[in-house]
Amino acid sequence: MTDRELLRVLESCVRFGRACLIENIGLELEAGLDPILIRSLFEHGGQWCVKIGENIVPYNSDFRLFLTTRLSNPHYTPEICVKILLVNFALTAT
Repeated sequence: MTDRELLRVLESCVRFGRACLIENIGLELEAGLDPILIRSLFEHGGQWCVKIGENIVPYNSDFRLFLTTRLSNPHYTPEICVKILLVNFALTAT
């Protein structure tokens, strides 16, 4: 989340239908991710597009976004929880 080139890389992944992994997110997400998370797609020039920052980017349906955190037990706000699917892969010693 601290990478300055995050939105540029995200635009490239959306355009070409690649998977994007963002590691070490905290309890707050960057506002620039909102159009992707809520899939605010619109039709522009006969193809589906999404606005990322100031750029209109063609949306490829093969695009996937994965977010990971190092927090052991994150408690996200309800506003964030409705935008994401939270999967807990925590391992416990038995």
